Amino acid sequence: MPGLLPIAGASRTLRTLLRDRMQQDSVAVTLAPPDITPDGASGLRVNLYLLHLIPNPHLANLPPRPDAAGRVPVRPPLGIDLTYLLTSHATDETDAAADLGAQAALADALAVLHEHAVLTPALRVLRSTIPDAPQGAPVMDLELLGQTERLTITLRRAELAEITQIWSALNTTPLRRAALIGVSVVELLPREHRAAPLPVTERRIYLQPFRPPLILDAYRTPAPLERPGERRVRIGDTVTIEGENLRAPRTLVQFGALAPTEVLPGPTGRIVTAAIPDDAALQPGTLPLRVIAERPPSGVGGGEGPGVPVGELPVPPAPRHLSDTTALQLIPRVTAASLLAAAGPLAARLRVAGQRLFVPDSATLVFVGDRIAAVGDPPAGTEAPGPTAVEVRLADLGASAAELAGLPVRVRVNGAESTDAVAVP
Repeated sequence: MPGLLPIAGASRTLRTLLRDRMQQDSVAVTLAPPDITPDGASGLRVNLYLLHLIPNPHLANLPPRPDAAGRVPVRPPLGIDLTYLLTSHATDETDAAADLGAQAALADALAVLHEHAVLTPALRVLRSTIPDAPQGAPVMDLELLGQTERLTITLRRAELAEITQIWSALNTTPLRRAALIGVSVVELLPREHRAAPLPVTERRIYLQPFRPPLILDAYRTPAPLERPGERRVRIGDTVTIEGENLRAPRTLVQFGALAPTEVLPGPTGRIVTAAIPDDAALQPGTLPLRVIAERPPSGVGGGEGPGVPVGELPVPPAPRHLSDTTALQLIPRVTAASLLAAAGPLAARLRVAGQRLFVPDSATLVFVGDRIAAVGDPPAGTEAPGPTAVEVRLADLGASAAELAGLPVRVRVNGAESTDAVAVP
């Protein structure tokens, strides 16, 4: 991978390429500012000078890529485009033929860069006299051999004014023959890496070809003759569920927020639940109901060869397919009604016994025929109400014991009203 000197590696790559492929093998290739003559360079030469660099816009948004060791850098590599000033210098600028010789050397160098516009690691050194680059070695510098992007060389268009300004900035150096060479792209890798996940050594594919359960209808079992498909249920009732895709290796039913319980669907897929439990979490009002189908996953796993059935390989837990949620109404149950005579501070009253007859902070109403009375907490002249028994004064009902005899009794809690056939004795 690119090390700490990829920019210098790009300069050395261009120098090696020119030394190896220029037809005038006597022309020296140097790396120096254009106004400086390096030590030992006394003859005709071409010079490369790194003039400018800018970030490459195409690599700015790439995600970090792991290196050969599997390490992932914290940030993506910094892509840089380089601009070189290529100049040619004669042995003696005062010689009459000096300028023609320098022009020929510049043309020779430009031809080499044009013919090798894309540099790859496959390009090898041909000559045996190239310093620091033995015959057969890659022309590309070792600092660049591992980078992802290829190195491309282009001749940049430069106006005379731009070239003149460059030489004017050198102050003491007169204008020389020059061209601007673009090199793209050099990658600078971040030095910090983050932990990378281990590679996949064994393939495992799990499939779950199953449709989720769908509830089409749910009603009390058995449904009253006068109300088929009754969706009002009480503690202790069972519920019949009809739908699609209800049969599974393991099917569960969930009432409200209670833990799901396992059920066994019939041959047609119909489910009859167990009795609704007498749990304090279930109170009169809306009762959500849903079906859960569990199916073990199936799949294959293996290494480089063909897949084999999953045997002792660990498998994910059995997935749960949840049905849509249907709503029932949990209603109070009335089991008995009795009249109580006045005794001491207690007035004459009606006592109703059953299940889920009172919930704190919820309205509880007692209906006797077309008469109605609210249950307080506790109402004056009555015993304190509870889930299994409530009392209302006959005065609150506005009737005597004789007037209430034989009338049906109903209790409404939190908007859910009982349906039991119980009458005042």
